[in-house]
Amino acid sequence: GVVMDREQASVNVQSATAEDIRRQQSITVTDFLNTQGQSVTVNDYAGNPFQQDLSFRGFSASPLVGTPQGLSVYLDGVRINEPFGEVVNWDLIPTIAIERTDLIPGSSPLFGLNTIGGALSLQTKSGFSSPRFEASRTQGAWGRRQNQLAVGANNGAVAGFLAANEFREDGWRDHSPSSVNQYFGRLDVRGDGFEITGSV
Repeated sequence: GVVMDREQASVNVQSATAEDIRRQQSITVTDFLNTQGQSVTVNDYAGNPFQQDLSFRGFSASPLVGTPQGLSVYLDGVRINEPFGEVVNWDLIPTIAIERTDLIPGSSPLFGLNTIGGALSLQTKSGFSSPRFEASRTQGAWGRRQNQLAVGANNGAVAGFLAANEFREDGWRDHSPSSVNQYFGRLDVRGDGFEITGSV
């Protein structure tokens, strides 16, 4: 219920849209932030693009239990840091379903406990914001291949959005393949003075 107005914020909020992510051809959110974000670095300790440590000004959001977590991550306003260890499973977030990213630095009580270094807010696409069909295929070194598909539609009151991502690679070292399948669905209903959203 608390709204943070970006124009009135005293910090440097770094924002990006779905078009920015598409142009960069990023595989994951961490990949995009590593190439486009300021004060952001990534540690690829597992040799897997979906299991990277994201470090922002020395504070981490990591899938590795035991890493001191200092960043809160939100998807459509819901905190997705796991209850155990505050870890973030980046492999659960399909990049093709992201409408907007906002990286907010600083410790703020608005974002809950353990928000020491900042918060990353991700908003997903809906049938209202993205009423179209998208498809892409990319290939790269070490047997990397990725297929992405998204479709959204609405009739003015009800909107649906579906996205799928299939990723495979052999890995840059022996015996280190990656295989990720991601599926995302969202349903929105709008009326006079209300909106209901459900996603899975």
